[in-house]
Amino acid sequence: MSRPLSLTVKALLLASGKLLTAISTLLATATLTRLLPVEEYGTHRQVLLVFAMVSPVLMMGVPKALYYFLPGETTRPRGVLLDNLAVLTLGGALFGLGIAVGLGDLVADRFDNPAVSPLLWLLVPYALFFFPQQAVSACLMAVDKVRKLVLYNVASRLLLVVTVIVAAVISPTARATVAANALWSAVVGVPAIVLMLRAVGGAGRPTQAGMAQQLRFGIPLGLASLLGVLSLQFDKFIVSSMCSTEDFAVYVTGAMEVPLIDIVTGAITAVVIPQLTVFYKTDRLDQIVSLWQRAMNKALLILTPVMFVVLLLGDELMTVVFSARYTDSSVPLRIYALMLPLRSAVYGSVLMATDNTRYVTLSALVGLVVNVALSWLMVWLFGANGAAWATCIAVYAVAGTLLFPMARVLKTTPRALVDWGHVGKSLLAAGLPAAPVFALGAWLEAPDLVRLVVMGAAYGLGVIVVYRQTGLATPRQLLDFLRRRGRQAPPPDAGSP
Repeated sequence: MSRPLSLTVKALLLASGKLLTAISTLLATATLTRLLPVEEYGTHRQVLLVFAMVSPVLMMGVPKALYYFLPGETTRPRGVLLDNLAVLTLGGALFGLGIAVGLGDLVADRFDNPAVSPLLWLLVPYALFFFPQQAVSACLMAVDKVRKLVLYNVASRLLLVVTVIVAAVISPTARATVAANALWSAVVGVPAIVLMLRAVGGAGRPTQAGMAQQLRFGIPLGLASLLGVLSLQFDKFIVSSMCSTEDFAVYVTGAMEVPLIDIVTGAITAVVIPQLTVFYKTDRLDQIVSLWQRAMNKALLILTPVMFVVLLLGDELMTVVFSARYTDSSVPLRIYALMLPLRSAVYGSVLMATDNTRYVTLSALVGLVVNVALSWLMVWLFGANGAAWATCIAVYAVAGTLLFPMARVLKTTPRALVDWGHVGKSLLAAGLPAAPVFALGAWLEAPDLVRLVVMGAAYGLGVIVVYRQTGLATPRQLLDFLRRRGRQAPPPDAGSP
């Protein structure tokens, strides 16, 4: 019988899986941008965009319900799992029904791309297997099968990358790559269900009462997830609706956040919330402010230099990773990078720890409204890249909205919540080395890969020197911070490149 894993080992295993997910997604995207014509790649991304926006509505947070209902269940554990899988399978069937009644034609007309409609039919079997598969993380985590979860996630991700790349090599078309996603979903969906059924023993069958109970639990989570997904994806939807498929392909390739955000700030929630909750219950509000600021300040030291790297080397990054056809993708990438300093804090963490989550949902709604209102205008005025500006403004609006309820709960002012002195010092320290590196770039005539390596190394060395001289941090302190955050990273979710 195997020994139980420590929390540290579990977290390291999950963090490694999350890192592999980010790397594999980047690898698949880089390969597809090189193999597929721009219009075909744009169609591929449009089809997956539709699924990404619709799936939260149909899953309604039900997979996460297993985190609550499965641990400690002794009466009908397998029945609880089957309740969950039944609801998710029904969601997949509803997706197929939506395509059958004309959703595909409606979207194709909206995107002005007739190729989208028939390809959405390929996602019907994809949804039927993909939706139940989304319960595997919650199920295996709830019954402490971390090793199996990590092995499954690693194997399924690698298989997805290989399947899509092979399809693109054989036939460089959106039809081939979307079909590859559907095939992958079936191939890994069956083992996922087998893993879950073997992990959860006992007899049981799905019941209407059990399914309804999990739906009631999951719907609030699903609504919050839906708002988050719409906020993240709406700019891409607008660009796809108002611009050509080729323009959309270029935009969507650059309109992404640096994967490092998940490792740095996504993990902060797991580290900070338990301590914030303890401080709140013992009425130590000043300690909440102090801890939140310390976490934000540390993350800022990592993310601010990353922002300047993207601003300095956006063209080279896009060309080296995605080919010269996507050099213009550096514009939305740079705009997205302007959000990195703001991402140094998880603003909802304080409200979650103090049982004020309604403000998190409200702020997400504010962000969505701002994004919807601005995106149409900005794209109409400035083209596809205007959508990135709208998203950036919406993200800052959400953060600003959250500061006020946070200040009220902690009995302070919004201005006092942020260590503005440290913010200014971090921006200045990271910005100082950028000036000579920018001058170096104007002088250096070399291939993009050489420029990327030389200028990146020069900037990194400059940041280290400035951080040391100003007393902000040493390289060892920054590495220790990343290592601790990696140990607390949440489990990776499956997805499609």
